[in-house]
Amino acid sequence: MGKNEVRWLIRLLNVKPKKLAEPASFNERLKVQKAVFLLKYLKVEPFSNYGFSLYLHGPYSPELAKDYYGLSKVRPKPVSLNPETISRLKRFISQDDRWLEVASSILSLKGRYSTVESDEVYSTLKMSKPWVDKTMYESVTKDLVESQLLPP
Repeated sequence: MGKNEVRWLIRLLNVKPKKLAEPASFNERLKVQKAVFLLKYLKVEPFSNYGFSLYLHGPYSPELAKDYYGLSKVRPKPVSLNPETISRLKRFISQDDRWLEVASSILSLKGRYSTVESDEVYSTLKMSKPWVDKTMYESVTKDLVESQLLPP
């Protein structure tokens, strides 16, 4: 799909491509997955071409994983992002892994079922992530609204 653009994004996120293949680099892979998911959510090309499904740690794209594991000889190709999108991306990715998992799961659920109420999103999220309490859910949702990733 967009290996060159993924290589560029990984550089933007300050992640070394070789490190992504290491077993201990789960956090870096999670950040890449969530960054691409956010860019897809924001309809940024070519990232919107990746398919995501809900997975243990939130939305996951096997195609993306295949692309970033094969980056060793790929040259970065810059993607034109406006300053607002870059700011949103950096704010999003600066959060810890748990926050990223919850936030991307909320965005995925709201993206698929836009008319579903907040309590239903929380209930659905709680089924797959029982460690998410109401306070955390509300805090992450508030952050997403403040970042204009969710409507108020």
